[in-house]
Amino acid sequence: MKALISIFLLFVIILCGCLGSSKSSTAPTLAFAYVVGTGDNSIRALNETSTGDLNPSTLPAFTTNARPVALALHPSRNFLYVANQAANPVAGFNGHEPTGVLTPVGTAIPPTPVCPVTTPPACLSPVSLGINSAGTFLFVLNQGSSTVPANISIFSIDTRGILTPIAGSPFSFASLIAPNPQSLVMSPTAGLVYVSNGASGNISAFTIGANGTLTEVAGSPFTAGANIAGLLIDPKGQFLYAADPGSSRIAAFSIAASGVLSPVAGSPFAADLGPVALAEDSTGTFVFSANQAGASMNVFKVASGALTPVGPSVPLVSSGTPSPDFVTIDVTNTFVYVANQGTRNISGFTIHPDGTLTPLPNSPFPQVVGPQWILITK
Repeated sequence: MKALISIFLLFVIILCGCLGSSKSSTAPTLAFAYVVGTGDNSIRALNETSTGDLNPSTLPAFTTNARPVALALHPSRNFLYVANQAANPVAGFNGHEPTGVLTPVGTAIPPTPVCPVTTPPACLSPVSLGINSAGTFLFVLNQGSSTVPANISIFSIDTRGILTPIAGSPFSFASLIAPNPQSLVMSPTAGLVYVSNGASGNISAFTIGANGTLTEVAGSPFTAGANIAGLLIDPKGQFLYAADPGSSRIAAFSIAASGVLSPVAGSPFAADLGPVALAEDSTGTFVFSANQAGASMNVFKVASGALTPVGPSVPLVSSGTPSPDFVTIDVTNTFVYVANQGTRNISGFTIHPDGTLTPLPNSPFPQVVGPQWILITK
C-alpha cells in the first residue's frame, strides 16, 4: 500500500512539473491590458499576471472603428478613448475594472464616432490622444492631409464620458505642418500640451485655457533634433524627453511654469538606432527607449533631467524583425513591455532595482494584431 501511495505522489509531482513548464502562466491577474494595432478593428484585452506574463483574456474583442492606433485612459479610470486613424473618429468606452469589460459610451454598438463631418473635418487621420489632469477635456492630434492642415481637435468630457466638440474645434497652428505631427503629450501637473512635429525637428507647446482652448507658448516651436517622434513628460511635470530616430538621440528639456522648454545640460543623449517611443517609471528614476531601427531598448538613469545609460542596449528577442512602436511600464514598476508591430508580439522584461532588464521567460507574447499601443489600466 505504501508503495502505491509513493508511486501516486511521484506521478502528481511529475504532472505538476509538466504543467508548470507550460508557456501559459497560471499566476494571479495583476491588471488588465488593452492592445490596438494593425490587422483588426477592435480593442484586444489581455491579463497581466503577477509574473509579468500577458495572457489572452477570455473576454471578446471590443469592436471599434477602422484602424485603431492610440488609446487614452481618463483620470477617473472609468472611461477609455481610442483614435481610429483610417475612419477618422475617436470613440469612447466605459471601463469596468473588476471585469475588464468595455462597453461603448452612449448606446451605439459599435461606438458612434464623435468627430462629426464638418469642413474642415473634425478629425482627419488622428494619431495621438491626451486628457488633461482634471479629466474635463480630450485633445486629439490629427495629421491632416495634403489639402487639410494638421490640427488639434478638442472635446469636453461630461460625467458620463460623452465627448462634445468645443467651439472652434479643430484648431490649426502654424507650427503644425501636415503630415509631420507624430505624438501629443499632456503635463500631469499643469495645463500644458506638447506636440512632436516629426521631420520638422521641433516641438510645439501650448497652454490650456479654462474653456479647453489652446494658446501657443512664446518661443514655440522649440528645436529638438532631426526627426522628432515619441514624447514623454516625467511624473512631476518637470522634464520633457523627445525621441529622435533621425539622429538616434533623445533630447531632454526642463519645463518652465510658462511651458517654455530649455535643453538639459548634456542633451541630446545617444541611444541605439532609431528611438521612436519612450516611457518612465512612476518614481521618475528610469527612462526606457524603444529603438525601431536597432530592434532594441535602452534604459537610462535620470538625474536632474539628464540621462545616463544603464549598460548597453537590450535586444528585443523575436523571430523576424520586431519593429517596436510603443513602450510602457506596469503600475508596479516591475515590468516593461514593448509593442512589436512587425512581428505581432509584445516583448516583456523584469526591471531590476538598478534598472537592468531580464527578459520574461515566456516573452515575446504573440498578438492577433500588429500592436501599436498598450494600455495597462491599474
